[in-house]
Amino acid sequence: MDQSSDAFAHGRRFEGRTAILTGGAKGIGRATALRFLAEGGRLAVIDMEPEDGDFAAALRRDAGDGGNRLLYVTGDATDEAQVRAAADTAEAGLGPADILINNVGFGANPRPIEDLGRDEWDRFLAINLTSAFLMTRAVLPGMRARRYGRIVNLASIAGRGISEISNLHYSTAKAAVIGFTRKLAFEEAANGVAVNAVAPGTVFTDRVRSRYEALDPADQAARMAAIPLGRAARPEEIAAAILFLASDDASYITGTTLDVNGGRLMN
Repeated sequence: MDQSSDAFAHGRRFEGRTAILTGGAKGIGRATALRFLAEGGRLAVIDMEPEDGDFAAALRRDAGDGGNRLLYVTGDATDEAQVRAAADTAEAGLGPADILINNVGFGANPRPIEDLGRDEWDRFLAINLTSAFLMTRAVLPGMRARRYGRIVNLASIAGRGISEISNLHYSTAKAAVIGFTRKLAFEEAANGVAVNAVAPGTVFTDRVRSRYEALDPADQAARMAAIPLGRAARPEEIAAAILFLASDDASYITGTTLDVNGGRLMN
């Protein structure tokens, strides 16, 4: 099977559309950014990585001609003032956002609750949950005014069931993302704004792959055996699900969390 991004070509569904994507320099966000640009959209990426750094340069390079429709903004999606400034910069550079993809997130290995400090708890909720709240609040008024919007939030299998390899605060935040998605979808349906989430299972981003390869071979085999499809996802496969929900192909879907986990969890 072709495992390159070329295997996911799907026309130009996003011609004339503008999106904001948080956390687009690496992993799932990067794969989503590249495919969105390949499908003709205009994209503002908001990420903590510097605009003149290696990750931003690689994103522009790999976007090819689509790089002309890419605006990279350095910003912290957990900081209200920076979110507002980044949203204003995106609109000034590319036009109003039709699509918001709240992708930024961060996980870690599990530890007992007594080993978790309040600062760490707050940080994980800010990165994985509050960032989606702040970005959504920044762009939603414009979507309402135009009576069109697509918001896609990144949840996780850790928020849908139990993930043995995620920590308590990450699992809690991702479960809350699903609740946030449902309630916002209910409130905004009358305004023409669809809100959905994607809940990946194990995805071999660079960071996750390094954690996996640090396990002994027996643990590695057990982790893959627990997935009916027998392997982890590629970031491009999660990007495909995100962009389906962001597109007009999903025009009658709202309030849904799409599980993309190789069968690891079936609801």
